[in-house]
Amino acid sequence: MKIFDSYRMYITPLSPIHIGTGESYEPTNYVIEDGVLHEFDTGAVMAAFSEAERAKLLGIATGKPDANMIEAVQRFFYERREPLMGHAIQHVPVLPGVAGLYARRVGQTANREADGNKVVNRLEIDRTSFNPINRQPLLFGSSLKGAMRTALLNRENDGERLLKVEDRRTKKRSDENNQNNQELQNRLFKFSPGKFELDPMRLVQLADAPWSGELGLPAAQVHLAVNRKKVEIKDKQGNVRKSQAESKDLYQILECIPGWRYRAFTGQINLQSVSGVPAMGRNGKLQLPASNLHFSAKSIAQACNAFYLPILEDELALLRERKYLGQRWGQAIQKMLNAARDKMQHSEAFLLRVGRHSGAESVTLNGVRQIKIMKGMGEQPEYLDTAKTLWLAADAKDQATDLLPFGWLLVELQPISTTTSDWPELKAACEPYLADARAFAKKLADQQVRLNQAKAAAEAKRREEAEAARIAAEQEIQRQKAEAKRLAKLQQLTPNLRWIEQFKDEFADRTNQLRGSKDRQNTDYHQRAQKLAKEALESADWTAEEKYAAADAIAEWLPKVIERIDKDALKKLKLAALRGIG
Repeated sequence: MKIFDSYRMYITPLSPIHIGTGESYEPTNYVIEDGVLHEFDTGAVMAAFSEAERAKLLGIATGKPDANMIEAVQRFFYERREPLMGHAIQHVPVLPGVAGLYARRVGQTANREADGNKVVNRLEIDRTSFNPINRQPLLFGSSLKGAMRTALLNRENDGERLLKVEDRRTKKRSDENNQNNQELQNRLFKFSPGKFELDPMRLVQLADAPWSGELGLPAAQVHLAVNRKKVEIKDKQGNVRKSQAESKDLYQILECIPGWRYRAFTGQINLQSVSGVPAMGRNGKLQLPASNLHFSAKSIAQACNAFYLPILEDELALLRERKYLGQRWGQAIQKMLNAARDKMQHSEAFLLRVGRHSGAESVTLNGVRQIKIMKGMGEQPEYLDTAKTLWLAADAKDQATDLLPFGWLLVELQPISTTTSDWPELKAACEPYLADARAFAKKLADQQVRLNQAKAAAEAKRREEAEAARIAAEQEIQRQKAEAKRLAKLQQLTPNLRWIEQFKDEFADRTNQLRGSKDRQNTDYHQRAQKLAKEALESADWTAEEKYAAADAIAEWLPKVIERIDKDALKKLKLAALRGIG
């Protein structure tokens, strides 16, 4: 008995896609140089920097955890970006506007709060969904399934409006919407609250779709997300009003899956077959979703195209009217739609929209759409059936043209039992957009030669430092052993002989300090020799052997430290008497 109807899904992103994960690139684990984000980990810090640099970084990082420390850490990495780039674990293209923004703001203060405290440019870049093993992007099965669910719910609702609720201006509005949303889904998909086994989407199974794009080409790109008004509104002076986000200079820096990558992702959809399974279980309760909600691949494709295609067409018209849309992308998407029309009509291909900034219209149902529009300070929000602004992918935060919508995908369906067939027209439509990706790959390959050389030089220096540290450590061990041996030997000597040994050590150290020079007569070290000679000669507790040793020490070391020590100078110290001569 067949358990599943299975289909391969070949997924081509048509515009930048960002599916958030809660993770981000922090300015302490990346640097941007020449249009490339170089991501590195803590191991790179250990490998790329010298011992002195690591000590300096440790000194910064253990300081007071305030804005000054964050600035200092950012500057530290940016000023040493060259060695870090050689140890990068990933390289991501960055649009020129983003790179310029980073270069201007890294390690700088954004502004100051009312109390004078600094606000640091943190420069976090939100990451898109990725496989932690190979660091390549992937499309979460839950994101794809959620987009399909919205389209199927929209088909079942068929434009019907919600029953009117009492007061939509109250603070309970958000809770009402959440409750109404769940009640609506239960009603449309014909299952009671908590009876998730009767949810028809449980028969639709999707795994995450991994990256399968052309090898060697970058699989992500860093964009800005900017907010723009859908309708141009002017004030009394004739100036175009900005959206609230524009007025507050709000934007986001997002890592995105780039558009126009032919079959960049490969997934699979399994539709569970329940043929022959009774609707009622042995306990007399329903165990299957409603029979008219056992979705086929064809019905899913039809629902998605019926829902998302009009949204795409309306969005294209709006973007053209507001002159936001880049001509090249607009022509390419229209050409693709024309080429895909036959496949879409035969349910072999369909549109989806996923990820952040997909637009409120793409995640809500026709007829019941209630989009919350925030008003000014102290004003109640407004609820409309269309958003007043949209977020678009940009190069620069003030950009007004050549903007792109987020989140559009084209999905191809092929039965798993059939041989994979190509789609030359779609591949040809994607080809012009690969030129930039290939140019980046070549630039990175050329750059990598230089980075590898720098990395090799840094590693050689690190090995030299490690060897020097090893030798120094061995020498220190030997010195400690020698010192311990010397101290043990001293303990076995008489007090007078220990004095003589201390005298020789002090004069040896002074010789090293002078480096060929000498002290004048009758200064400190000359007086030390005089004191030793006098004590040895005049004290009764000095043996003949001790006196002789004192004379030898003075005769050897005094001329090395004090200038003009000749026979007459030594004679004044009565060394002959110490030796028992004359």
